Amino acid sequence: MPKPRALVLGATALAIFSTAAPAPAHQAAGPEPVRPRCAAPGTPDFPIAAELSGGPETYERGAGPRTWRLELRNRSAAECRAVHPVAVLADRGRALRPGDIRLDFYDAGAGRWRPVRFERTDEAENVGVFDGTAPDAGRADRAAARPAAAPAFGGFSVPAHGSVPVRVRLAFAAGAPEGPVTANVTAVQRRGDDGEWVGESNDYAFGIGTTPDRTSAPAKRGADDGEQPLLADTGSQRPLLAIAAAAGALLLAGASLIVGARRSGR
Repeated sequence: MPKPRALVLGATALAIFSTAAPAPAHQAAGPEPVRPRCAAPGTPDFPIAAELSGGPETYERGAGPRTWRLELRNRSAAECRAVHPVAVLADRGRALRPGDIRLDFYDAGAGRWRPVRFERTDEAENVGVFDGTAPDAGRADRAAARPAAAPAFGGFSVPAHGSVPVRVRLAFAAGAPEGPVTANVTAVQRRGDDGEWVGESNDYAFGIGTTPDRTSAPAKRGADDGEQPLLADTGSQRPLLAIAAAAGALLLAGASLIVGARRSGR
């Protein structure tokens, strides 16, 4: 069963998701068909297991992006479609802001990198949906970006008992605050204008500084491209009241379609 901390974080992610991820254009003409759920009602565990791996221990401010991997594993017997990861980044000093973060994910179907737009909660956490709606303007690599008319991103489809690797690249602006940061990912299945929380990842702890990262640790099975992961599920328990307050603020800001993190069968 999920931890209480994760339950509240899921509500926050869903609130952001409903306001930041409009339905693809092809759905505007009529109601979306009912999408099969990722797991049968009453299933006690999340159907999607998310794992972050291959990232560095330290990011140099103003430097180019570093690449790591998000793996989405489907533990159920049914295909899970329209899965949108939601990244949450929080620094110890709560000084990190959306403008400091440069995060992209690779959409293999469209053959392009898609930027993630972050929003800052009232509790100084930075939350970004992998929805493909953020503009490329202002990115250092915008000259190489694909035209804005690229197909809308409909989320990832994870086959039954299968997995989907997602390449992610992350960088920080020259003016980003130094210090430790924790990142994690919540998986949300889009269901029309609504969404259902279907998974969560381990924590990725790293630092923002001005010097290159230290020698990496031994490789962990599952890392790709020869990179050595430095990630671990720290089990940190962020204050529930702070995250709950952030979720409430986001809901009042316009996420009226979602009242909290719902589990299948509840």
